[in-house]
Amino acid sequence: MKKCKAWAATKSRCLISSPIVLAAVLAVASAAGARAAPVNFTDMLGNPVTQAAPSTRAVSLPMPGGTLLMSLDGGSSRHLAGMHPDSYARMADPVPSQLFPHMESVRSDITRSGFVPNVETLLQIRPDMVWQWGHMGDDLIAPLRNAGLPVAALLYGTDVRTREWIRLMGHSLGQDARAARQLAWRDDVRARILGVTSGLRAEERPGVLYLSRYRPQLRTSGAGSSFDDDIQLTGGRNVAAAVVGTGQSVGIEQVMAWAPDVILLNNFESGLTPAMIYADPLFADIPAVRSHRVYMIPAGGYIWDPPSQESPLYWQWLSQLLHPGRFDWPLREHIAQAYTWLYGYDIGAADIDTVLRMRLNQGAAGYDRLR
Repeated sequence: MKKCKAWAATKSRCLISSPIVLAAVLAVASAAGARAAPVNFTDMLGNPVTQAAPSTRAVSLPMPGGTLLMSLDGGSSRHLAGMHPDSYARMADPVPSQLFPHMESVRSDITRSGFVPNVETLLQIRPDMVWQWGHMGDDLIAPLRNAGLPVAALLYGTDVRTREWIRLMGHSLGQDARAARQLAWRDDVRARILGVTSGLRAEERPGVLYLSRYRPQLRTSGAGSSFDDDIQLTGGRNVAAAVVGTGQSVGIEQVMAWAPDVILLNNFESGLTPAMIYADPLFADIPAVRSHRVYMIPAGGYIWDPPSQESPLYWQWLSQLLHPGRFDWPLREHIAQAYTWLYGYDIGAADIDTVLRMRLNQGAAGYDRLR
């Protein structure tokens, strides 16, 4: 069993077969549960949050939160009681369906529309923690608070904020050590990339356009967004840096004027592929199209374009594509290693191909290096 293979790497979890050993482990676990202390923290809006014990029935309305929470729990869904329906729908995709095979008890009917909570369902679930967006106004939080549901607010947008997600969720679960490991990994990868890219001159940075939507209207994100941070970190220049905000509409004339060297395609738009961009006559003279540097962003336990627990893998992928002469990550090996400790899963070569979108990105400049 693939999960057990991954656990075997710890040299202990799959070796508990003796009744005496098992009884001792259960006794220790029972004693630890009896000693469970209250958990206190301050959410990202500055509100104090208190739990009687580490969370065992959490609900995440923010879409990245469900899989992030499970990664802090070793890939298990046992402490996740509900997640956003759009995020839950992705659990049927080939890779997530294997990473998170036991989702039957996780509810997805926790919203009415968008991120508006379905309070009646949440009261049925009886969660010990509800994670909700904190930057969309109190209308999304007040119904939870008024119903007496425990709620903690999260803010979206930068790696600094994502680090706080990891810290807070890990602490809420009683998984501070796993959270610390994720944070140390992020620090290490960022430092190694910045050691190369921080000294690049402007002319050494390829112009990059992240298309957050292709149809019906082109959309992109400017300075201050997580997408801009990813591009700058990995040695690119966000051609849309002057755009105000995230997901802003732009015209094809503006894209032509920007003349991006690289185009990154989003994972939010069903059916979008690099082939569509190559076949669009309006894009024909854009440098990224002429040089076949249009890339579908990978997707694993969660899609890689927004911040998530897999961001360090995304940074390695993007830095290697932007600067093939400066980076030569053993990315497939790093994916396999990360999936073992994030999810307890022994990922195979075919699944790594799926994560990296090898078929959709076939023929793109530099992509053969990822085989």
